[in-house]
Amino acid sequence: MPLPSPYRNPGRWRAVVFRQEVRHGTAGCLLSLVLLAPLLVREWGLTPVVLAVVFYSSVVVPALTGYFSFPKLLLRLARSLAGVFLRPPLSAPNHAFAHLSTWAASLRAWAAWTARGVVVGVKFVIICVVRACLVLPLSVCVGVGVLCHQTYLALHGVRITCNQIVFFLMLQEVVTPWAHLTALYFVLFYTVLLYIYRALFGRQWTRGVQVGGQSRDLARLAVWYIATRLGRGVAMSFVLVMFTVQFTHVEPDLAFISVTFPYYMLTAHRWSGQERIVSWIRALRLPLLEEEEDFWVPLGALALPVAASLGVGVMAAPSRPWLAVVGCYTNLLVPCLLIARRVAGRDSPPAMVLTACRRATPEEVAERPTCPVCLDEMRQARVTPCHHLYHAACLASCLAHSVLCPLCKQPIITEP
Repeated sequence: MPLPSPYRNPGRWRAVVFRQEVRHGTAGCLLSLVLLAPLLVREWGLTPVVLAVVFYSSVVVPALTGYFSFPKLLLRLARSLAGVFLRPPLSAPNHAFAHLSTWAASLRAWAAWTARGVVVGVKFVIICVVRACLVLPLSVCVGVGVLCHQTYLALHGVRITCNQIVFFLMLQEVVTPWAHLTALYFVLFYTVLLYIYRALFGRQWTRGVQVGGQSRDLARLAVWYIATRLGRGVAMSFVLVMFTVQFTHVEPDLAFISVTFPYYMLTAHRWSGQERIVSWIRALRLPLLEEEEDFWVPLGALALPVAASLGVGVMAAPSRPWLAVVGCYTNLLVPCLLIARRVAGRDSPPAMVLTACRRATPEEVAERPTCPVCLDEMRQARVTPCHHLYHAACLASCLAHSVLCPLCKQPIITEP
Protein backbone atom coordinates (compact mmCIF):
# COMPACT_ATOMS: atom_id res chain seq x y z
CA MET A 1 0.00 0.00 0.00
CA PRO A 2 1.55 3.35 -0.96
CA LEU A 3 2.33 5.84 1.75
CA PRO A 4 -0.08 8.78 2.12
CA SER A 5 1.18 11.93 0.48
CA PRO A 6 -0.32 15.42 0.18
CA TYR A 7 0.61 15.44 -3.52
CA ARG A 8 -1.37 12.35 -4.50
CA ASN A 9 -4.42 14.56 -5.02
CA PRO A 10 -3.89 16.53 -8.28
CA GLY A 11 -6.47 19.13 -7.35
CA ARG A 12 -4.83 19.82 -4.03
CA TRP A 13 -1.41 19.95 -5.65
CA ARG A 14 -2.61 22.50 -8.23
CA ALA A 15 -4.18 24.57 -5.47
CA VAL A 16 -0.90 24.58 -3.53
CA VAL A 17 1.07 25.54 -6.63
CA PHE A 18 -1.41 28.32 -7.47
CA ARG A 19 -1.19 29.65 -3.92
CA GLN A 20 2.60 29.70 -4.11
CA GLU A 21 2.52 31.50 -7.47
CA VAL A 22 0.12 34.12 -6.11
CA ARG A 23 2.36 34.57 -3.09
CA HIS A 24 5.46 35.03 -5.23
CA GLY A 25 3.70 37.49 -7.52
CA THR A 26 2.45 39.54 -4.58
CA ALA A 27 5.91 39.58 -3.04
CA GLY A 28 7.43 40.77 -6.32
CA CYS A 29 4.94 43.63 -6.55
CA LEU A 30 5.63 44.64 -2.95
CA LEU A 31 9.39 44.50 -3.45
CA SER A 32 9.10 46.83 -6.42
CA LEU A 33 8.56 49.63 -3.90
CA VAL A 34 12.22 49.22 -2.90
CA LEU A 35 13.11 50.95 -6.19
CA LEU A 36 11.80 54.19 -4.66
CA ALA A 37 14.29 54.00 -1.77
CA PRO A 38 17.04 56.09 -3.49
CA LEU A 39 14.60 59.01 -3.59
CA LEU A 40 14.47 59.05 0.23
CA VAL A 41 18.23 59.07 0.85
CA ARG A 42 18.53 62.85 0.52
CA GLU A 43 15.78 63.45 3.08
CA TRP A 44 16.42 60.71 5.66
CA GLY A 45 20.04 59.68 5.09
CA LEU A 46 21.61 56.46 3.91
CA THR A 47 21.59 54.42 7.14
CA PRO A 48 17.87 54.78 8.01
CA VAL A 49 16.88 54.04 4.43
CA VAL A 50 19.06 50.90 4.30
CA LEU A 51 17.69 49.67 7.63
CA ALA A 52 14.14 50.39 6.51
CA VAL A 53 14.70 48.53 3.22
CA VAL A 54 16.14 45.51 5.05
CA PHE A 55 13.29 45.48 7.57
CA TYR A 56 10.70 45.92 4.84
CA SER A 57 12.21 43.19 2.66
CA SER A 58 12.93 40.63 5.36
CA VAL A 59 10.01 41.17 7.76
CA VAL A 60 7.15 43.18 6.27
CA VAL A 61 7.00 41.56 2.82
CA PRO A 62 7.23 37.94 4.11
CA ALA A 63 4.57 38.76 6.70
CA LEU A 64 2.21 40.33 4.16
CA THR A 65 2.64 37.44 1.72
CA GLY A 66 1.97 34.77 4.34
CA TYR A 67 5.41 33.37 5.02
CA PHE A 68 4.79 34.14 8.70
CA SER A 69 1.98 35.94 10.53
CA PHE A 70 2.32 38.78 13.03
CA PRO A 71 -0.96 37.94 14.86
CA LYS A 72 0.15 34.36 15.38
CA LEU A 73 3.55 35.57 16.51
CA LEU A 74 2.03 37.97 19.04
CA LEU A 75 -0.46 35.33 20.23
CA ARG A 76 2.32 32.84 20.79
CA LEU A 77 4.38 35.43 22.66
CA ALA A 78 1.37 36.28 24.84
CA ARG A 79 0.77 32.63 25.58
CA SER A 80 4.40 32.14 26.52
CA LEU A 81 4.36 35.14 28.86
CA ALA A 82 1.07 34.05 30.38
CA GLY A 83 2.42 30.57 30.92
CA VAL A 84 5.44 31.98 32.70
CA PHE A 85 3.88 34.65 34.89
CA LEU A 86 0.30 33.40 35.38
CA ARG A 87 1.04 29.77 36.08
CA PRO A 88 -0.29 28.47 39.46
CA PRO A 89 2.35 28.29 42.18
CA LEU A 90 4.08 24.99 42.77
CA SER A 91 4.36 23.32 46.12
CA ALA A 92 7.83 22.12 45.38
CA PRO A 93 10.77 24.05 46.79
CA ASN A 94 12.17 24.66 43.27
CA HIS A 95 9.24 26.89 42.32
CA ALA A 96 11.40 29.79 41.08
CA PHE A 97 13.72 27.50 39.11
CA ALA A 98 10.74 25.86 37.35
CA HIS A 99 9.33 29.23 36.34
CA LEU A 100 12.72 30.33 35.09
CA SER A 101 13.28 27.17 33.05
CA THR A 102 9.82 27.40 31.50
CA TRP A 103 10.37 31.02 30.58
CA ALA A 104 13.78 30.20 29.08
CA ALA A 105 12.32 27.35 27.01
CA SER A 106 9.57 29.61 25.67
CA LEU A 107 12.12 32.29 24.86
CA ARG A 108 14.30 29.79 23.01
CA ALA A 109 11.33 28.53 20.99
CA TRP A 110 10.27 32.06 20.14
CA ALA A 111 13.83 32.99 19.13
CA ALA A 112 14.15 29.88 16.95
CA TRP A 113 10.85 30.56 15.24
CA THR A 114 11.77 34.22 14.67
CA ALA A 115 15.19 33.26 13.30
CA ARG A 116 13.54 30.80 10.95
CA GLY A 117 11.22 33.52 9.65
CA VAL A 118 14.13 35.92 9.19
CA VAL A 119 16.13 33.27 7.30
CA VAL A 120 13.19 32.57 5.02
CA GLY A 121 12.76 36.29 4.40
CA VAL A 122 16.44 36.80 3.66
CA LYS A 123 16.45 33.85 1.24
CA PHE A 124 13.42 35.26 -0.49
CA VAL A 125 15.08 38.68 -0.79
CA ILE A 126 18.26 37.12 -2.20
CA ILE A 127 16.27 35.15 -4.77
CA CYS A 128 14.34 38.25 -5.82
CA VAL A 129 17.54 40.30 -6.09
CA VAL A 130 19.19 37.60 -8.22
CA ARG A 131 16.15 37.46 -10.46
CA ALA A 132 16.01 41.23 -10.80
CA CYS A 133 19.75 41.65 -11.44
CA LEU A 134 20.53 38.60 -13.57
CA VAL A 135 17.52 36.68 -14.82
CA LEU A 136 15.41 39.64 -15.93
CA PRO A 137 18.15 41.44 -17.97
CA LEU A 138 19.27 38.13 -19.43
CA SER A 139 15.70 37.25 -20.42
CA VAL A 140 15.23 40.67 -22.02
CA CYS A 141 18.51 40.38 -23.93
CA VAL A 142 17.65 36.88 -25.14
CA GLY A 143 14.18 37.97 -26.23
CA VAL A 144 15.49 41.00 -28.12
CA GLY A 145 18.23 38.89 -29.70
CA VAL A 146 15.78 36.24 -30.89
CA LEU A 147 13.48 38.93 -32.31
CA CYS A 148 16.36 40.58 -34.18
CA HIS A 149 17.51 37.19 -35.45
CA GLN A 150 14.06 36.31 -36.80
CA THR A 151 13.77 39.74 -38.44
CA TYR A 152 17.22 39.33 -40.00
CA LEU A 153 16.25 35.92 -41.41
CA ALA A 154 13.08 37.37 -42.93
CA LEU A 155 14.90 40.19 -44.78
CA HIS A 156 16.46 38.41 -47.76
CA GLY A 157 18.09 41.44 -49.37
CA VAL A 158 19.59 42.74 -46.13
CA ARG A 159 20.86 39.28 -45.24
CA ILE A 160 22.59 38.76 -48.60
CA THR A 161 24.10 42.26 -48.63
CA CYS A 162 25.51 41.88 -45.11
CA ASN A 163 26.92 38.49 -46.06
CA GLN A 164 28.68 39.92 -49.10
CA ILE A 165 30.03 43.00 -47.29
CA VAL A 166 31.46 40.96 -44.41
CA PHE A 167 33.08 38.46 -46.78
CA PHE A 168 34.58 41.22 -48.92
CA LEU A 169 35.95 42.98 -45.82
CA MET A 170 37.53 39.76 -44.52
CA LEU A 171 39.07 39.04 -47.93
CA GLN A 172 40.30 42.63 -48.12
CA GLU A 173 42.16 42.14 -44.82
CA VAL A 174 43.80 39.02 -46.22
CA VAL A 175 44.62 40.17 -49.78
CA THR A 176 44.78 44.00 -49.82
CA PRO A 177 44.86 45.31 -46.23
CA TRP A 178 46.15 48.74 -47.33
CA ALA A 179 43.07 49.45 -49.52
CA HIS A 180 40.39 50.30 -46.98
CA LEU A 181 37.45 50.96 -49.34
CA THR A 182 38.04 48.24 -51.92
CA ALA A 183 35.42 45.91 -50.46
CA LEU A 184 32.62 48.48 -50.42
CA TYR A 185 33.41 49.77 -53.91
CA PHE A 186 33.35 46.30 -55.38
CA VAL A 187 30.08 45.41 -53.67
CA LEU A 188 28.51 48.48 -55.28
CA PHE A 189 30.16 47.74 -58.62
CA TYR A 190 28.94 44.13 -58.70
CA THR A 191 25.47 45.33 -57.71
CA VAL A 192 25.39 47.74 -60.64
CA LEU A 193 26.57 45.03 -63.04
CA LEU A 194 23.87 42.68 -61.79
CA TYR A 195 21.25 45.41 -62.18
CA ILE A 196 22.36 46.06 -65.76
CA TYR A 197 22.19 42.36 -66.56
CA ARG A 198 18.70 42.02 -65.12
CA ALA A 199 17.56 45.18 -66.89
CA LEU A 200 18.80 43.95 -70.27
CA PHE A 201 17.88 40.28 -70.06
CA GLY A 202 15.19 40.13 -67.41
CA ARG A 203 12.43 41.20 -69.84
CA GLN A 204 10.46 42.98 -67.12
CA TRP A 205 9.97 46.19 -69.11
CA THR A 206 6.40 45.41 -70.23
CA ARG A 207 5.09 45.72 -66.67
CA GLY A 208 4.96 49.51 -66.94
CA VAL A 209 2.84 49.50 -70.13
CA GLN A 210 -0.95 49.35 -69.97
CA VAL A 211 -1.86 47.72 -73.29
CA GLY A 212 -5.35 46.74 -74.40
CA GLY A 213 -6.61 43.21 -74.35
CA GLN A 214 -5.69 42.61 -78.03
CA SER A 215 -2.20 44.30 -77.88
CA ARG A 216 -2.86 46.56 -80.91
CA ASP A 217 -0.85 49.59 -79.83
CA LEU A 218 2.50 48.29 -81.13
CA ALA A 219 3.90 51.77 -81.77
CA ARG A 220 3.29 52.82 -78.20
CA LEU A 221 4.80 49.58 -76.99
CA ALA A 222 7.93 50.08 -79.11
CA VAL A 223 8.35 53.69 -77.95
CA TRP A 224 8.01 52.64 -74.33
CA TYR A 225 10.56 49.88 -74.85
CA ILE A 226 13.11 52.28 -76.37
CA ALA A 227 12.51 54.94 -73.71
CA THR A 228 12.93 52.40 -70.92
CA ARG A 229 16.16 51.09 -72.40
CA LEU A 230 17.56 54.60 -72.96
CA GLY A 231 16.59 55.73 -69.46
CA ARG A 232 18.29 52.77 -67.87
CA GLY A 233 21.32 53.24 -70.07
CA VAL A 234 21.69 56.90 -69.11
CA ALA A 235 21.28 56.09 -65.42
CA MET A 236 23.84 53.32 -65.58
CA SER A 237 26.24 55.56 -67.49
CA PHE A 238 26.16 58.14 -64.71
CA VAL A 239 26.68 55.42 -62.12
CA LEU A 240 29.61 53.92 -64.02
CA VAL A 241 31.19 57.37 -64.45
CA MET A 242 30.95 57.86 -60.71
CA PHE A 243 32.57 54.49 -60.11
CA THR A 244 35.30 55.33 -62.63
CA VAL A 245 36.14 58.48 -60.68
CA GLN A 246 36.13 56.60 -57.39
CA PHE A 247 38.13 53.64 -58.72
CA THR A 248 41.10 55.90 -59.43
CA HIS A 249 41.94 55.49 -55.72
CA VAL A 250 41.41 51.71 -55.70
CA GLU A 251 43.97 49.19 -56.88
CA PRO A 252 42.35 45.77 -56.46
CA ASP A 253 44.36 42.60 -56.63
CA LEU A 254 43.55 39.96 -59.26
CA ALA A 255 43.06 37.38 -56.52
CA PHE A 256 40.49 39.66 -54.88
CA ILE A 257 38.46 39.94 -58.10
CA SER A 258 38.73 36.22 -58.92
CA VAL A 259 37.33 35.29 -55.49
CA THR A 260 34.75 38.02 -54.93
CA PHE A 261 33.03 37.84 -58.31
CA PRO A 262 32.06 34.12 -58.10
CA TYR A 263 31.13 34.61 -54.45
CA TYR A 264 28.85 37.52 -55.32
CA MET A 265 27.18 35.61 -58.15
CA LEU A 266 26.59 32.55 -55.95
CA THR A 267 25.07 34.54 -53.11
CA ALA A 268 23.05 37.03 -55.17
CA HIS A 269 21.24 34.39 -57.22
CA ARG A 270 18.11 32.72 -55.86
CA TRP A 271 18.59 29.07 -56.67
CA SER A 272 15.42 27.26 -57.74
CA GLY A 273 16.79 24.12 -59.39
CA GLN A 274 15.72 25.23 -62.89
CA GLU A 275 19.03 26.82 -63.88
CA ARG A 276 20.97 25.80 -66.96
CA ILE A 277 23.88 24.50 -64.92
CA VAL A 278 21.53 21.94 -63.38
CA SER A 279 20.78 20.50 -66.81
CA TRP A 280 24.50 20.45 -67.60
CA ILE A 281 25.27 18.48 -64.45
CA ARG A 282 22.30 16.21 -65.11
CA ALA A 283 23.83 15.40 -68.49
CA LEU A 284 26.92 14.07 -66.70
CA ARG A 285 24.77 11.36 -65.04
CA LEU A 286 26.64 11.29 -61.77
CA PRO A 287 25.56 8.22 -59.74
CA LEU A 288 26.14 10.06 -56.47
CA LEU A 289 23.30 12.52 -57.10
CA GLU A 290 20.70 9.79 -57.84
CA GLU A 291 18.99 11.97 -60.47
CA GLU A 292 18.20 14.69 -57.89
CA GLU A 293 20.38 17.36 -59.46
CA ASP A 294 17.64 19.98 -59.04
CA PHE A 295 18.03 19.64 -55.28
CA TRP A 296 21.71 18.90 -54.70
CA VAL A 297 23.13 21.49 -57.12
CA PRO A 298 21.39 24.49 -55.45
CA LEU A 299 22.30 23.03 -52.08
CA GLY A 300 25.95 22.86 -53.13
CA ALA A 301 25.75 26.43 -54.45
CA LEU A 302 24.56 27.53 -51.01
CA ALA A 303 27.26 25.53 -49.23
CA LEU A 304 30.20 26.85 -51.29
CA PRO A 305 29.97 30.43 -49.89
CA VAL A 306 29.86 28.99 -46.38
CA ALA A 307 33.07 27.04 -46.98
CA ALA A 308 34.74 30.09 -48.56
CA SER A 309 33.70 32.29 -45.63
CA LEU A 310 35.08 29.76 -43.17
CA GLY A 311 38.48 29.68 -44.87
CA VAL A 312 38.76 33.44 -45.30
CA GLY A 313 37.50 34.05 -41.76
CA VAL A 314 40.18 31.81 -40.27
CA MET A 315 42.86 33.77 -42.12
CA ALA A 316 41.39 37.17 -41.18
CA ALA A 317 40.75 36.36 -37.51
CA PRO A 318 44.25 37.26 -36.20
CA SER A 319 44.14 40.78 -37.66
CA ARG A 320 40.40 41.51 -37.30
CA PRO A 321 38.89 39.35 -34.54
CA TRP A 322 35.71 41.45 -34.30
CA LEU A 323 35.13 41.04 -38.03
CA ALA A 324 35.59 37.29 -37.70
CA VAL A 325 33.01 37.22 -34.90
CA VAL A 326 30.50 39.10 -37.07
CA GLY A 327 31.28 36.76 -39.96
CA CYS A 328 30.56 33.75 -37.76
CA TYR A 329 26.98 34.96 -37.53
CA THR A 330 26.32 36.51 -40.95
CA ASN A 331 28.35 34.10 -43.09
CA LEU A 332 28.33 30.84 -41.12
CA LEU A 333 25.48 30.55 -38.61
CA VAL A 334 22.66 32.11 -40.64
CA PRO A 335 23.52 30.33 -43.96
CA CYS A 336 23.88 27.01 -42.12
CA LEU A 337 20.45 27.52 -40.53
CA LEU A 338 18.94 28.29 -43.93
CA ILE A 339 20.59 25.23 -45.47
CA ALA A 340 19.33 23.06 -42.62
CA ARG A 341 15.83 24.51 -43.07
CA ARG A 342 16.00 23.77 -46.80
CA VAL A 343 17.13 20.21 -46.17
CA ALA A 344 14.56 19.60 -43.43
CA GLY A 345 11.74 21.14 -45.42
CA ARG A 346 12.41 19.34 -48.67
CA ASP A 347 14.62 16.42 -47.80
CA SER A 348 12.71 14.84 -44.94
CA PRO A 349 11.02 12.30 -47.27
CA PRO A 350 14.35 11.62 -49.05
CA ALA A 351 15.92 11.13 -45.63
CA MET A 352 13.33 8.45 -44.93
CA VAL A 353 14.07 6.94 -48.34
CA LEU A 354 17.79 6.79 -47.58
CA THR A 355 17.21 5.14 -44.20
CA ALA A 356 14.41 2.71 -45.10
CA CYS A 357 15.22 1.79 -48.71
CA ARG A 358 18.52 0.41 -49.91
CA ARG A 359 20.20 1.26 -53.21
CA ALA A 360 19.33 -1.08 -56.06
CA THR A 361 22.04 -3.19 -57.64
CA PRO A 362 22.79 -2.91 -61.39
CA GLU A 363 21.18 -6.33 -61.95
CA GLU A 364 17.95 -5.21 -60.29
CA VAL A 365 17.90 -1.99 -62.32
CA ALA A 366 18.53 -3.93 -65.54
CA GLU A 367 15.71 -6.34 -64.68
CA ARG A 368 13.18 -3.55 -64.01
CA PRO A 369 14.49 -0.40 -65.72
CA THR A 370 11.26 1.66 -65.68
CA CYS A 371 10.08 3.71 -62.71
CA PRO A 372 6.41 2.92 -61.92
CA VAL A 373 5.75 6.54 -60.90
CA CYS A 374 7.17 8.67 -63.71
CA LEU A 375 7.52 5.84 -66.29
CA ASP A 376 11.05 7.03 -67.15
CA GLU A 377 14.15 4.92 -67.44
CA MET A 378 16.10 4.48 -64.21
CA ARG A 379 19.86 4.72 -63.92
CA GLN A 380 19.79 4.66 -60.10
CA ALA A 381 16.96 3.34 -57.98
CA ARG A 382 15.88 2.57 -54.45
CA VAL A 383 14.39 -0.77 -53.37
CA THR A 384 11.46 -0.71 -50.94
CA PRO A 385 10.96 -3.43 -48.28
CA CYS A 386 8.30 -4.90 -50.59
CA HIS A 387 10.94 -5.24 -53.38
CA HIS A 388 9.69 -2.51 -55.74
CA LEU A 389 12.08 -0.14 -57.51
CA TYR A 390 11.58 3.63 -57.81
CA HIS A 391 13.53 6.76 -58.47
CA ALA A 392 14.67 8.26 -55.19
CA ALA A 393 12.95 11.54 -56.03
CA CYS A 394 9.73 9.82 -57.12
CA LEU A 395 9.63 7.69 -53.98
CA ALA A 396 10.29 10.75 -51.84
CA SER A 397 7.42 12.65 -53.47
CA CYS A 398 5.11 9.70 -52.80
CA LEU A 399 6.25 9.38 -49.19
CA ALA A 400 5.49 13.06 -48.67
CA HIS A 401 1.79 12.18 -49.04
CA SER A 402 1.63 8.59 -47.78
CA VAL A 403 3.90 6.00 -46.18
CA LEU A 404 2.41 3.23 -48.35
CA CYS A 405 4.03 1.72 -51.42
CA PRO A 406 2.48 3.20 -54.60
CA LEU A 407 2.08 -0.29 -56.13
CA CYS A 408 1.18 -2.78 -53.40
CA LYS A 409 0.03 -0.29 -50.70
CA GLN A 410 2.16 -1.91 -48.03
CA PRO A 411 3.72 0.38 -45.41
CA ILE A 412 7.25 1.35 -46.35
CA ILE A 413 7.94 3.21 -43.12
CA THR A 414 6.36 2.19 -39.85
CA GLU A 415 4.78 5.19 -38.19
CA PRO A 416 5.63 5.56 -34.49
